[in-house]
Amino acid sequence: MKIIIVAGGQGERFGPLTQTIPKPMLEVEGQPILEHIVRFFQKQGFNDFIFCLCHLPKVITSYFQDGKKFGAKITYLLEKPQQPMGTGGAVLAARKMIKGIFIVTYADILRQLDIKKMVKEHQLRRPLATINIYPHLGRDVKSLVVFNRSHEVKRFVERPTSNQVKGKRVWSNGSFYVLQPDIFNYIPNDRPSDFGRDIFPVLLANHQKVIAYPTLDYLIDIANQDKLKIVRQKYQSC
Repeated sequence: MKIIIVAGGQGERFGPLTQTIPKPMLEVEGQPILEHIVRFFQKQGFNDFIFCLCHLPKVITSYFQDGKKFGAKITYLLEKPQQPMGTGGAVLAARKMIKGIFIVTYADILRQLDIKKMVKEHQLRRPLATINIYPHLGRDVKSLVVFNRSHEVKRFVERPTSNQVKGKRVWSNGSFYVLQPDIFNYIPNDRPSDFGRDIFPVLLANHQKVIAYPTLDYLIDIANQDKLKIVRQKYQSC
């Protein structure tokens, strides 16, 4: 099974740290964040990766090369820095490499998750997309996922307003997806697009089956320097 890791962001919130090194290569306990993610997959038996790169790609390609020294297979897709295509557009470039179900995630999130269990659930229910979601406390959320008792997603809102967020806890996008190849039919090839902002709402509008996979496992989006400090402190204490 192919694992696509989107690793092209500029990491603007990190200031000078990411002027010469891409965010996925910032170190936690002596290893780049991206290497931690690769090891996370490998521990569960997944070794076939596609890295979607844009910002300072040579730093990543020179470190990982073809993946052999990590016991993995790594293929690269490179975007033009002056024309980034978003998370959806970056993944679209992998279309010819995908023959069956595949996974998409991002290179700035560390997590705990039983991947095989999630994949099995996807295989049993056969939606176009299965989205890992997690409970978020507070009203300042990046996304809002509404689903029914069968875990069928009924609404996906990226950057919801405070009026759209009800209660103290909501379910949010964990940015880990198991997808069918037909997903590519819903990704535009002539403009940038993102899974949360564009692709998932379009799937729902077209009455495609999208399943939520809720978990309570550890997850942290290393979105800024404060989050990086938290992650480094956690790994030091382990």
